Amino acid sequence: MKKYPVQNFAKVITKTKLVFISLFLFTQMSSAYLSLSETAELIKENQYRVGVSPQLLVSDGGGSNISVFFDLPVESDMNARFILGSGTTEFWAATSIKWVPYPDYKTQPAIGLRAAFIYARESKDNFYALQLTPIISKIVDTHWGKMNPYIGIPVTALFSNTKNLTALQFVVGSEWIDRRDFQLGAEFDFNLSKSVSAITLHANFPFDGKLGFRQ
Repeated sequence: MKKYPVQNFAKVITKTKLVFISLFLFTQMSSAYLSLSETAELIKENQYRVGVSPQLLVSDGGGSNISVFFDLPVESDMNARFILGSGTTEFWAATSIKWVPYPDYKTQPAIGLRAAFIYARESKDNFYALQLTPIISKIVDTHWGKMNPYIGIPVTALFSNTKNLTALQFVVGSEWIDRRDFQLGAEFDFNLSKSVSAITLHANFPFDGKLGFRQ
């Protein structure tokens, strides 16, 4: 068997570190509002949902944020969401439409597309953003109950007085469906280009428009 010198392996490790450091230096930006915090599942007619989403930044010098959101149905295959957030990212507000033409059915995962308009303020700079996110999710039965793992790729065009750029993330997470009146989710937001890496949690509290919070 051919052996490779330890020195060569050390060189590979060093070069790999340099690549990751370079990527970090040229892509960092404290854009916490780029996270996803939802699956491709839809709430139905006369159902609504409120939620909270804390976030821990693991790039851009660290930090934390928290947002609250409200979901409502628009059409049988479409939901809307309104978001307010603050923290290390000074302030942001967003509205989004999630369209799911392919629902979770038998072996087919739910496949949807979310479009969002975002306003954010960071260090006296105002940002406006348009974001498109393809989402795929699938409810599965596990030892811990029903889980809904999901992936998404947020692509965001950001505009401000000082800079215009396109940010790209890869999001992987899962939602634990404890019961009908509560779901808890966690995701990792991985910076691909000019974005942030973060760990984001979310808690959903669905309620009926006529009966109130589900029991």
